[in-house]
Amino acid sequence: MTMTPVLGLSEAQQQQYQKVFKLSYHLNYLQICQQHIPLRRLDVLEVGGALPASLVIDHLDCNSWTAVEAPAYDHELGSANQFHRNAGDHDHQQAHAGRYRHLYLDIEEISPEHYGQYDLIFSIACFEHIHRLPQALRVMHRCLRPGGKLFTMHSPIWSAFDGHHLPIGIPERFDQNNPQQSYVFEPWGHLLNSRLQAFQNLAARFDCEFAEEVIYYTFNSDHINRYFSEDYLLAFQASPFVVDHCQLSFPFVPPVDIQQALERRCYGYTQFANNGIFALLSKEPINTIFIF
Repeated sequence: MTMTPVLGLSEAQQQQYQKVFKLSYHLNYLQICQQHIPLRRLDVLEVGGALPASLVIDHLDCNSWTAVEAPAYDHELGSANQFHRNAGDHDHQQAHAGRYRHLYLDIEEISPEHYGQYDLIFSIACFEHIHRLPQALRVMHRCLRPGGKLFTMHSPIWSAFDGHHLPIGIPERFDQNNPQQSYVFEPWGHLLNSRLQAFQNLAARFDCEFAEEVIYYTFNSDHINRYFSEDYLLAFQASPFVVDHCQLSFPFVPPVDIQQALERRCYGYTQFANNGIFALLSKEPINTIFIF
């Protein structure tokens, strides 16, 4: 089957990036960003990932690319996968040592030497993991030059049907061919059930150890921030950024009875039909004062 071309890549190139670098949605999201903000000759700060240098420097011709990944990212994906991804791009990273950097830290902890150094902050599948989002937004704002942009597409968020956003290893532990074990939570089940109800249901269908692990990742771990749609919108509006565009993305509309139950259970929230959020934010240029 012929692939839909993205970013001017050939089918063979797309297959290489998908196979070697484990890129899937990344290429499509990057193309959406490119359609809004051409990346050529830009200094880019990637928050929450590390796209390969061969793609962003060689192919897209970015002036520089600095990737920032939280240390917890390795734990989530597995160090072997992370090593494999980096090893596949090692030669390109070495060749572009002056233009491509990869930092392991939370964006809130980035040093002041990065302030005012970037034209674009690019972030995909990340904001749902940032707990101190207001502080992170302030730091990202400082990292941009006047007139710089922030691009984010992130999902699934807490208010989505699959907002429990369990780590990769959790779903692999059950048999998808078994009708009783075809899901961990039913759609919006993490919102509609109490911790006790969820535990009892999971323990009955699987076992207590599995139920304990799911409950931990869903309700306790720092894997996700548990922001509802409205929380993101408020964070954007309260940030130093100008909100150019904010769109609720990937609709999955709940039935009327489920919507009503969600509104009763999650008082004050009504947006449950979107899986994620797409936003473009701007750093206003500094006003220039002319004295005659």
